[in-house]
Amino acid sequence: MLPEIKPIESQLKQILYSCVEHVQATKAALYLSVSHDLNEKKYELITHYQYNPADRKVVNANDDLVDRLAVKRTPFFVNGLGTDQRFAEILFRQGNDRMLAAPLFSRGRLIGFIDMRDKAGKKPFEGNDVSAATKIAEDMLAVLARNKLYGLAPLALVEDPVVGMMVAPSPTLPPPGAPDIVLHQPGQGFSPAAMQAVEASRQYMSRRQLNRDTSTRVLSESDLDPVRILLPAVLAIPGATLGVFSAIGHMNNPQIIVSTGPVADSALEKLQSHIEAWLKRTNQTRLLMRPQVTIPFGDAGAPITTLGPTFSAPVTVFSVEGLVLTISFDRQPDGAAQRTLKLLLRQLEHAIESIVTSASGRSEKLLIAERLLEPDFQKFPELAEHCREVAMAAQRFARALELPAAQIETIRLSALVHDVGMRLLDYERLYRASKLSAEELKGLAEHPVVGAALVEPLLGAEVALAVLRHHERVDGKGYPSRLTGQQIPLASRVLQIADAWVAMTSPQSYQTPVGREQASKRLREGAGSQFDAALVERFLKALPDIVG
Repeated sequence: MLPEIKPIESQLKQILYSCVEHVQATKAALYLSVSHDLNEKKYELITHYQYNPADRKVVNANDDLVDRLAVKRTPFFVNGLGTDQRFAEILFRQGNDRMLAAPLFSRGRLIGFIDMRDKAGKKPFEGNDVSAATKIAEDMLAVLARNKLYGLAPLALVEDPVVGMMVAPSPTLPPPGAPDIVLHQPGQGFSPAAMQAVEASRQYMSRRQLNRDTSTRVLSESDLDPVRILLPAVLAIPGATLGVFSAIGHMNNPQIIVSTGPVADSALEKLQSHIEAWLKRTNQTRLLMRPQVTIPFGDAGAPITTLGPTFSAPVTVFSVEGLVLTISFDRQPDGAAQRTLKLLLRQLEHAIESIVTSASGRSEKLLIAERLLEPDFQKFPELAEHCREVAMAAQRFARALELPAAQIETIRLSALVHDVGMRLLDYERLYRASKLSAEELKGLAEHPVVGAALVEPLLGAEVALAVLRHHERVDGKGYPSRLTGQQIPLASRVLQIADAWVAMTSPQSYQTPVGREQASKRLREGAGSQFDAALVERFLKALPDIVG
């Protein structure tokens, strides 16, 4: 434990007891970084109540829980050992079957986390518990900030026309400062047409509420084709006897079952009981399923009359609910089998995402994005080429992060159009200029607002939001709204790193390009201030796959 933590340990424990009152967790623990250097990603158990640390007094970046919190950055819960295989062993070793975890994030870095277990009355954790956990984490961060720990002392936000983005947003311009979205209005030095575009964009964006589309989609019969192709692969996992895909709430609740041999009615009854129990634990609807049993490799296998160890996990697909994968084994699966199962689950998610995304007009949106990028026959080829390079890098980075297909496509589209607002801001006059006035620099810094206003009616709120926020910084010194940390959309944080990399390394850049080693060094220098530190690490690790 850091010596500076000891004097405030009692305050932190007092806040931790809020988990009893507001979350009704019967056990809870607080982990904090063992060092002020948050790049070490090593976290120590600081204080707890009724918590069995087992072999988890110190955890590092390789820990499944730490990795999940560092990448996703939001609280989450697991209800039941079979809900998510990544956390089954953690729960089992500590004698729990429910967990709620909340990260402590500030300025793009994971400072620590709160680990809560087993809600009172054997109840499942729910959405309102997530909100309560978020508030408790904020209270923890407030105590650390008051004591100036982990660099959390309040920062003065001042506008600096020189120190701002490490990488310029346009092919020829030095970095703009951080003008505020409400206060700045371009003055002389900017054309009336550009000023009118900025004003119109601000008025339009002020009337829009950019929220993620949360409408759900019902799978059709043809949407299940990739499931029928992939599901038999589970039987190749050593010990697997049954693979089941259940779609609750879709077309009379179809259920696709593959098995190594004939399945007795008694085994099917136990299977349905297991799935119903899992749905109850995860607070989902219990419905009668319509099973379709196939034996893909012939019925020579032994009849299945009972179920061995059986596990269920949600199939997470954006805008599609009620998908569950269930696997039954004739023996307890070992670590290799669990890793294979995890990989198969991801492949299944990506396959369904691809079907859903294709059906939602992906090709049409791509054509619209291309038209927005070049509405006037390649009038600004340098700008268009920059955007295409960023789109390619951002898309590959999103794939390396194993994001859902729909989110990968959003990032790709956002990257393609992220600088289209430049076109309306005297770009023809300014992009080859050797020196720009302060007002011209500030005016060009309006391009995220103008770009978001241009793309929102055609590409939707999610793409517009990514464009609007792609020059925010995790330390709060970005623009146009000076957001911090996870307030910035994930798509924008991914896009920003790709944008910086292309600007530093592309031969078409406004500046003399640098090599990979120097560009990597600059990204690391900006980690935690300009860029999301965890994402920088993931980007550099995946660099061979991203840039070839």
